[in-house]
Amino acid sequence: MDLSPDAAKRFFMDRIIAEAERQGSPLSNNERRMLNWSEVEPGCEADPDLAEALESEISDEAYEAKICGLLEAAYERELSADAAAKESYRAAYSALKRGDYYVMIMIEQALGAKLRPRRWWQFA
Repeated sequence: MDLSPDAAKRFFMDRIIAEAERQGSPLSNNERRMLNWSEVEPGCEADPDLAEALESEISDEAYEAKICGLLEAAYERELSADAAAKESYRAAYSALKRGDYYVMIMIEQALGAKLRPRRWWQFA
């Protein structure tokens, strides 16, 4: 599966948003918009007012922890239903690493160790 960075970002955003709704705590508009944050990537938000608005709702640390938790839950749920889901996540992770996206910080924290390619000398 060869994804563009934009498609990979959408892959993760869709899962984060769906998991929040599944857990009964939908993301606010600012939380959703912040998933699309990048200071340099075309088609992304780089609005300082958005960062301030989100900070008035939730601290950066709490937001990142929340998104990490949602990512972990979505990943584990999908993986338990279909072991092949790991490859979809890996492909999206690999594609997104080609850009500079805020959401990548949280993906790396939550799933990086599970999605990074293993080297031949590493054991599963």
